[in-house]
Amino acid sequence: MIGLIPKPTLFPPDSIRDNLDDLRGQLTTRIALLALVTAQLMLLFYDPPVSFPLDMLFYWTGLTGLCLLALVLNTRRPRWARRLLAWGLAAALAVMMVLFPVAWLPFVGAILIFVTAVLVSGGEVVTVVIVGGTAVWLTNQGSRVYDLTGVLTVLALALAAAWLTARQLTITLDWVWHMNQRAAALLDTTRSQQADLRLVNKSLKIVNDLREHAENELLLAHKQLREAQRLKEQFAANISHELRTPLAIILGFSEVMVLSPEVYGSESWPPKLMRDIYQIYRNSRHLLGMIDDILDLSRFEMVGFTLHKEPTTLGPLLQETAAIVTNLFESSPDIALRLEIPADLPVLEVDQTRVRQVVLNLLNNARRYTETGVVTLRAQTTVDEVIIQVQDTGPGIAPEQLANIFTEFYQVDHSLSREHGGAGLGLAICQRFVEAHDGRIWAKSEPGIGSTFAFSLPLPHHRPLPKPYQTRPIEPLPQTIRPYLLAADPDPLVISLMQRHLTEFEIIPMGSPTGMAAQIATYHPLAAIYNLPPGQTAPLEWVDGLTIPIIECSLPSQAWMADTLGAVACLTKPINFEQLRAEMAQCGPMQRVLVVDDNPGVCQLVERGLAAIQAELVVQVAYDGRAALNAMQQERPDLVILDLIMPQMDGLAVLAAMQADMALADVPVILLTATNFVEDRLAQAGSQIRVSQAAPWHPGDTLRYLEAILKSLRPVIRNP
Repeated sequence: MIGLIPKPTLFPPDSIRDNLDDLRGQLTTRIALLALVTAQLMLLFYDPPVSFPLDMLFYWTGLTGLCLLALVLNTRRPRWARRLLAWGLAAALAVMMVLFPVAWLPFVGAILIFVTAVLVSGGEVVTVVIVGGTAVWLTNQGSRVYDLTGVLTVLALALAAAWLTARQLTITLDWVWHMNQRAAALLDTTRSQQADLRLVNKSLKIVNDLREHAENELLLAHKQLREAQRLKEQFAANISHELRTPLAIILGFSEVMVLSPEVYGSESWPPKLMRDIYQIYRNSRHLLGMIDDILDLSRFEMVGFTLHKEPTTLGPLLQETAAIVTNLFESSPDIALRLEIPADLPVLEVDQTRVRQVVLNLLNNARRYTETGVVTLRAQTTVDEVIIQVQDTGPGIAPEQLANIFTEFYQVDHSLSREHGGAGLGLAICQRFVEAHDGRIWAKSEPGIGSTFAFSLPLPHHRPLPKPYQTRPIEPLPQTIRPYLLAADPDPLVISLMQRHLTEFEIIPMGSPTGMAAQIATYHPLAAIYNLPPGQTAPLEWVDGLTIPIIECSLPSQAWMADTLGAVACLTKPINFEQLRAEMAQCGPMQRVLVVDDNPGVCQLVERGLAAIQAELVVQVAYDGRAALNAMQQERPDLVILDLIMPQMDGLAVLAAMQADMALADVPVILLTATNFVEDRLAQAGSQIRVSQAAPWHPGDTLRYLEAILKSLRPVIRNP
């Protein structure tokens, strides 16, 4: 063990010097504080021979200043602070020996020698010289009587002990440093002997890093997908109100003109004008259906998209679709619409609305981007499919842009696209509709010549007729009966939403759960669905005695939205005047109606519709919430038709103000809103789904239900 202790170096390494300096710095602070306290105690307990000892006052001031200066310097100049404190204390002891005739003062230098030996290298020698020299000088002058032999002996012994102590401290630090170096060398040797293990660990670390990198990439991709989905839903929520408001005006006015022309006077309208108005009304309703499809595509996944297929002859369908856009081409003499539709196109099982929408979208795009030339709609039959093409003579599309032309929200970045705008959903929707028919869609284009968009619809596969001598059993007819579901909700939009997405079931709507047992006995449904606000459950009198499964869920419903806000009803734009008439009939007789909406066109439309419902009604209009409250306070209406989405003071604030006013609290209110508003309120309140059944379940059924629910769940990754 003795051989392991290295010979101390004359000049310690930097690490030893740093450790020693740190130790000296801490000791400097403590000794300075001790000396400062000692100076105060000396002043407190000193019994002077005169009333005002100037020598003691000066000495106390000097010693206190020395300690404070050492404390300040120790934070900035630690080496200066150590030297100042070591030699200053030695000098202070010498001055005390001169001022005070005390015989034991030179022996205090023994303690001071140890302090200065640690603070400053060689400081113990300076302290011995100062203290010993002062004692000899004072004794030789006769002013003090010291035992020089004892004083010098003690100082010499203290010098030797202090030197050995300081030297041993340096040796110990040096030894610790060398032991650390030796341990590091042994560790390096051990690592070098385990090279194979290190390689394996390194390989495992690389694999783990790659795995973590892949997980991070997947997490980032999932977050980007969630963000894209959120942007899509936000786009759908914003565009819903923007599309439905002008469409509500067009559809509402045209509906009043077609169904109630007497509102505009007793004069008869020309037949051509009535036909044109009917075309506006008909195409507006078709546009409303397409907007619902757009919102469905933006808000819901395409899986399970509903197609209402029926046998359709493609020739008349294409002719009828082209007739809808004829006016677009007649308005410009430089553009012609050419039809190349053979008469022998086959009969296919297709959804006419979806196919018509695809053709209309392609024709509208061709007309929009073609300034001169011809737009051709052609169809041809091949062995396996029918191909429908729309060819134009427009500016064409660059090859690098053609690859993304069917991507959702993608817009071609050239001047024409900026001029004509568009949300970038049309071709993506066409692709979804075509793929839902098991077809394909593609585009070809040459810049400066034109573009051709085409899609295909597959032909049904026909089995060859059997030979006369062959016999086979008659195949049974395909099963077309779908199981029944009872849906209890008074909102027709909820029933329509279920019918569009639950395509494998026949939905039996029920405005109220009353008489559910009779409906169960009639239809023998698979289950009963109760649409309830979040947090509510079906009352016991509704489900008592029902043996079928009861499914309680929360879908956006205007009915429970109206109940929550205390309104008579909640209608969705565009306004269905038949539904408005039915809701008004439940409010009893009325003479004055207040219409509140920030859109003047909607107010005018509702005014016309109310005139068709009841000609003697007095209709008052307000374009913001404050004006509506002022009008109601001046003259109390019998009914308020209130839009929920308005700037500054919205419909919710108006409704709250009415309920707080005793004179207006009982005024019936019919709310007008967009579909996304109810959905956003549902998103804030949360959703629920609960399945229960009075009859006992087998554990296997419970596990099967759990499996179906778990398969439909998606992992939720929250942002950190």
